[in-house]
Amino acid sequence: MESIFSSFQERIKLGLQNNIPIEARLIILGEVIYAAERQDISPKQARDLEELLGLSQFFQNYLMIREQAIFGELV
Repeated sequence: MESIFSSFQERIKLGLQNNIPIEARLIILGEVIYAAERQDISPKQARDLEELLGLSQFFQNYLMIREQAIFGELV
């Protein structure tokens, strides 16, 4: 679990250093979610990686958008 988390963390940090575009960040987020669903990383690790991606700087009301993506509606 830890090596997969570390691998994601290193890739995200490298990508941020190279100013990866929002589209690349979203693709990585999809991979993170998939890894969490497979239980390759814990939900807390997935949230930490999601925060590291810094998506909230690109979207106003990111947490609300995230909730809609997960549940299909605001709960």
